[in-house]
Amino acid sequence: MCGIAGVWNVKDAFSVLHDVLLGLQHRGQESAGVVVDGFKTIKGKGLVDAVLTEDKWEDAEKGIGHVRYSTAGSLEDIQPIVAFTRKGRIAVAHNGNIPNGEKWINMLQEKGAVFQSTLDSEVFLHLISMSEGDIKSSIVKALKKVPLAYSLLILHEEFLAAARDPYGIRPLFYGRYGEGVVVASEDAALKAIGVEDVEEIPPGTVVFFTNEGEERVKFNSKERRFCSFEFIYFARPDSHFLSQSVHLARYRMGEELFRENPIKADVVVPVLDSGLSGAMGFSSASGIPLDIGLMRNRYVGRSFIMPVDREKIVKKKLVPIEDVVRGKRVVVIDDSIVRGTTMGIIVKILREAGAREVHVGIHSPPVRFPCYYGIDTARKKELVAGERDVEEIKKIVNADSLFYLSLEGLRRAIGRNELCVACFNGEYFHD
Repeated sequence: MCGIAGVWNVKDAFSVLHDVLLGLQHRGQESAGVVVDGFKTIKGKGLVDAVLTEDKWEDAEKGIGHVRYSTAGSLEDIQPIVAFTRKGRIAVAHNGNIPNGEKWINMLQEKGAVFQSTLDSEVFLHLISMSEGDIKSSIVKALKKVPLAYSLLILHEEFLAAARDPYGIRPLFYGRYGEGVVVASEDAALKAIGVEDVEEIPPGTVVFFTNEGEERVKFNSKERRFCSFEFIYFARPDSHFLSQSVHLARYRMGEELFRENPIKADVVVPVLDSGLSGAMGFSSASGIPLDIGLMRNRYVGRSFIMPVDREKIVKKKLVPIEDVVRGKRVVVIDDSIVRGTTMGIIVKILREAGAREVHVGIHSPPVRFPCYYGIDTARKKELVAGERDVEEIKKIVNADSLFYLSLEGLRRAIGRNELCVACFNGEYFHD
C-alpha cells in the first residue's frame, strides 16, 4: 500500500506536500519522495520527516509526492518516477499494483522500452510515451489500456493529472486550497491542512488541473470494486470512503462480530490503533468493558507493512498493562490476521502478563487468497488462513478461542456492496 499527494498552483508546494504526506504516513513507512517545479526531486528511505528536509524550494507551486511500502519491486525503486519522454518530461506517483505487471514490462521492452526501475508503475510512462497524439490524449490512451489497479498522479509542466482505474479500487480525493488544488489518497489528509470542497475522483476518470481550471475525462466504466481492506485496516479512522466513515464502519464491524460470536469475558482489549474502533463496537454490543490492556509505542511502525522481523517489531510496539489483564478472561480485538505471526506474539504477551484466558476476535473475514491489486499479500503460502481452518489457526496463535467476522457481516457493517473482497473469497476480476 502507498499514499500519494499532488499540488497545483499552491504556494510553498513543497511544505504542503510534506504536510499531506505526513497525514498519509500510515500508508507507507519505507520511503518518501517528492518532485516539484522544474522536476526537482528529493526522495529516500525512511519517514516523511526524515526524508523531506529540503528548505530551499519555497517558491515551488506544483508537485507530486509518495509514501511507500513495497508491493513489488525493490526498496531502491522509490517514487515518484521522473522520465524524459517523447511527450516531454513527466513524473508519476502510483498507488496500486498492475496484475501480471511482468507481462506488461516484457511486452513494452520488446517494443524498445528501457525500464529504469523494477516498478510496474513505470508501465504508465512508456505507454504514454509510445501513444500517438498530444500528451493529454496519450495519457487517456494509456489509462484505457491498463484496467487496474491504480490511483495515479502525473506531473507535467503544463498540468497535474489525477486518475483512478475503472473499478475504483484505490482511493483518491481532491479539493480547493487557496487559488490551487491539492490531491491525496485520503480525504482526512486534505482536511487536516484546511483543504476545502473535498470530493472523490470518480473511478475510470482522469482530471487535468491547469492554470485555466480543471478538465475531467471519463475514459472507462466498470462495476465499482473498492478495496475493503481500506476500511478494515489501512485508512485513517477519520477518513471517508463511499460516503462512509471509516471509524464508524469499523465500530459496526465490532458490533457485528459480537452478534455473530457472543462470548463471555471480563475485558475487551484492542490492538492499537487499527483495532480500537472495532473493539469499541464489540464492547458496546456485548456490554463487556473496554480497557487499554496493551500500550502502543507510537515510535514503532505498523507491523503488517514493515518488511522486517515482525516479532521484534511487535514486542517493541505493544507493552501489556498487567493490572488490566491479570487473572481475567481477555477478548483481544484486532482488524485482521494475515500471516499469524503478530497475533501469536500478542497472545503470548497477554498470557505472560497474567491473563487467565485469551480469546481473539477479528473484525474481518479470514484472508485466504493473495491480493494482486496493491496489498503485500501476493503469496498464498504466507497467509495463515490460506490452507488452514479456524481451529488450526487458533492453535497456531495459542488462543483459547478464535472467531472472525463473516463476509456478510463485513458488508452489513460497511453498508455498501461495491467492494473488492477477493482476498476473502478468491473472486478476482482481472485476466
